[in-house]
Amino acid sequence: MNKKILILAVGIVLTFSVYGQKANINTKPYPYSNPIIKHMYTADAAPHVMPDGRVWMVTSVDSDNGGGYSTMHCYHTFSSADMVNWIDHGEVLNVWDVLGAKEEPEGEDWALWAPDMAYYEGKYYLYFPVRIVHTENGYEEGKRKVTSYIAVAVSNSPDQKFKVINPKIEGTRGIDPAVFIDDDGEKYLYFGSHWGAKLADNMKELASDPVKMDVDDKNFMEAIWMNKRDGKYYVSYHAHYGKPVDPDNPDDPKRMKSLLDYGISANPLGPFKHVGTMNYELGVNVNDGPKYPGRNYVPWRLTQSNHGGIVEYHGKEYLFYHTSALSSWRQDEFKAEGNWTQRSVCVDEIKYNPDGTIVPVQQTVSGVEKVTIDQPFEIVLYEGKKELNENKPIKYEKIDLGTGYYYFGLKASQVTKPVKVEIRLDAPNGQLIGTLIIKGNGDCETMLRNANGVHDVYLTVNDNFKEKVVFNAPRFFAGSPKKVKQ
Repeated sequence: MNKKILILAVGIVLTFSVYGQKANINTKPYPYSNPIIKHMYTADAAPHVMPDGRVWMVTSVDSDNGGGYSTMHCYHTFSSADMVNWIDHGEVLNVWDVLGAKEEPEGEDWALWAPDMAYYEGKYYLYFPVRIVHTENGYEEGKRKVTSYIAVAVSNSPDQKFKVINPKIEGTRGIDPAVFIDDDGEKYLYFGSHWGAKLADNMKELASDPVKMDVDDKNFMEAIWMNKRDGKYYVSYHAHYGKPVDPDNPDDPKRMKSLLDYGISANPLGPFKHVGTMNYELGVNVNDGPKYPGRNYVPWRLTQSNHGGIVEYHGKEYLFYHTSALSSWRQDEFKAEGNWTQRSVCVDEIKYNPDGTIVPVQQTVSGVEKVTIDQPFEIVLYEGKKELNENKPIKYEKIDLGTGYYYFGLKASQVTKPVKVEIRLDAPNGQLIGTLIIKGNGDCETMLRNANGVHDVYLTVNDNFKEKVVFNAPRFFAGSPKKVKQ
């Protein structure tokens, strides 16, 4: 036998042995709606509504050929106009783009794990962890030496290649970055073992020293995500867990569970009070799916991995997470659990109790209902020029924001220095739904939160604003999805 073929064959056998992995030999169509991406393995979804009114997510990619987490080398973006039908926009970043070479340095094994993506001032920013295993000590957990930090890349469009603009954000460490833009315009980056810091306006470096947030030190493991609802900050994360799952006792109370837990705070950097569980282990209470042979649970109940991303879209909130359901199907037609390092993104709805606590998500194989949107893409509030004045908030009466508008913009002129414009509902000091920072002449825009229903809309400026700014064409937009090229 050819020596190269022999080495390759041995490598494949070792890979299958180490990760308990089987070949993806089943080519029949996957029979359910969840996972939402069925032609490849995707994980760690980060969803956001972008200025085109569509939900976009960037995902990690698990290799079809196996090899585990060390073979995660690229990111794809996907978008949807209805939460059901998703378009794959292809690879947007690869480990070779980060390395600037086609091979790894001697003694190093590079991987790209869970990312996040944000839109700011006309650009799209991709935050991702660079994870390097220094192979002199091997890969065994507890012995391996690992370096990890956060980097950032930029693109003009989420369906185009991203270019690395900072290969290592100073002050960052660890994995799983999450970016969050607050209603007051402040930007935050979260990463590693519950670290958080403000992001600079250039989006490529920190604007404050990182702080280690008070977030459930006993259970917090990884996969931090920030969400805001009704003025409260919800931090969610993957909790520490025990393995393996016993097929005869998967709910063993003595084993720590692979959960998505969450805490609530009045501040984006905490402290956060642990509240409960947002998402149970994979496959828990999935009653409408296939059964593991001889058991009353779905096959992927025996795998562990949990990573959440949350988005609100036209009146409902959705949890993006991943399971090994597709792997179970492609390997064994649901006769075994699949491979927990070949994951696939699922989506189910998040519901809340009256007190703001989260009802643990009901995982399904049927997925969510199709979202139908019947309203214009944009609402122009006024045609003509107006002047911003600290003493005279500008009021627009009874604006119908329908099921939601996600961005606000205008065209400014005669700008001599930056000014913050608050967008509020029903009163000059009413609910803040976004803050527009006008830095110069021309078009400017900002994201919004809770911009729905019929309201009087007020534009107000900060008290120390003494300059003159003229603007026209104020508008709400991204209220319905645009079509994109496939």
